[in-house]
Amino acid sequence: MAVAEVRKSILKKQKLVEEVQDKINRAKLMVVFDFTGVDANSMADFRKAIKKKDAEIKVIKNSILYRACNGTELYDKIDIFKEPSAVIFAYEDVVDAAKALKEFLKTSESAKVKGGLLEGVFVTPEKIEELASLPSREELLAQLFATMMAPITNFVRVLNAVPQKAVMVLNAIKEEKEKQG
Repeated sequence: MAVAEVRKSILKKQKLVEEVQDKINRAKLMVVFDFTGVDANSMADFRKAIKKKDAEIKVIKNSILYRACNGTELYDKIDIFKEPSAVIFAYEDVVDAAKALKEFLKTSESAKVKGGLLEGVFVTPEKIEELASLPSREELLAQLFATMMAPITNFVRVLNAVPQKAVMVLNAIKEEKEKQG
């Protein structure tokens, strides 16, 4: 192999490492999972589903991934870089991406989460499972809105009750007077 070919190979690998590092830096959630035993069609369907959640999946060689993780809390977790690895990079709603991964893993008995980074902090597979069980962003916003609206709704009900009670009292007086006279 010529020196020029070796140089091209090294430059290509460096470029791949830089691309993965950029994805790691931009992603709010990065999950590394073993996709052993997953057929190509299932993986393709999962790619489409995860893309709708402003996330992406990349199958990355462990050596490239390990180099790209240099400087992160994942770098010391050497066991993560064994077995075939696919990586989810979630750029917006991390809960939706975790939920999609959880649903995908139900379809495969051999695929499993190895670990990941949430806002740059190492997370275990158990923590990713907990993240997937949280309500989605939309659900949380709906709950917050309902909580904020409750006092206003109750106040309006109280205001409506005052005239209603006055009408009921007047009706009772009217009925009483009709009985008397």
